[in-house]
Amino acid sequence: MPDLGLPVVEPAEGIDSLINEMGLAADTLSKRKRKIMAERAAGKVHSPRKATILAMVLPGSGQIYNREWWKVPILYAGVGAAVYGLSWNASYYKKYRTAFVDYTAYLNQIAEDQENDRETPYPADNSWDKLMAPGRTAEGYSESMRTRFQDVLQTKKDRYKRYRDMMYIVCAGIYAIQIIDAVVFAHFYDFEINEDLSMKVSPSAGFSPVCGGTVGLTLSFKF
Repeated sequence: MPDLGLPVVEPAEGIDSLINEMGLAADTLSKRKRKIMAERAAGKVHSPRKATILAMVLPGSGQIYNREWWKVPILYAGVGAAVYGLSWNASYYKKYRTAFVDYTAYLNQIAEDQENDRETPYPADNSWDKLMAPGRTAEGYSESMRTRFQDVLQTKKDRYKRYRDMMYIVCAGIYAIQIIDAVVFAHFYDFEINEDLSMKVSPSAGFSPVCGGTVGLTLSFKF
C-alpha cells in the first residue's frame, strides 16, 4: 500500500481502528468522510486523472466519481438550457437566411423584368411571408419598402446567427467548466478529514527600533 501519511492498518481492523489511532471521535465524522478514510485505509487513491477522463467522456461523471451528486442536476439543467437556446436560434437563423436569399432573388427578378418591360408575378407560396404576422404579406410593397424589408431580413438573419454562435460558446464553456470542476475537486477529495478546523483572531503588540511601538491583529488557523 502506498504511503499516504496515515497509520497503516490491516483491512480486518476496519475503519474504526483507523479513527481511534488518529484520535478522532467517530460521531463527529460524516458518512462521506468515513467512506474516504475507509478507502485510504484500504490503499485506494482517488485519481484526478480518472476524474478528468470521466468528465471528458461523459459530462457529470467526474462529479459522480467525486461523490458530488448534487452538481449533476445543475449541470444538466445548464446543458439543457444551452442546447434549447442553440436549437431555437439555429432554427430561426435558417428561416431568415432562406427568406433573405429568396427575397433577394425576387428583387433581382423584378429589376430584370423592369428592364425588359415585364411584370414579375408575386410568389404565392414564399418563405418571407411565413415570417410575418398572420394575415400580412409583402405583396404590393413600394421599391423603398422592399429595400427596407430586405434590410430587416438581413438584420434578423445576422442576429440569430450571432445568438447561435454565442450558444455554441456557452455549450463549450459548460463542457470545459465541468471538466475543470471535476479535476479540482478530485485533487481536494480527501484534503480535509479532521473536523477540528478553526480560525482565531487576537490582538498583538510589538516594538522595533525603526517603527517604534506597533499594534495589530494576529490571524491563526488550526487544522
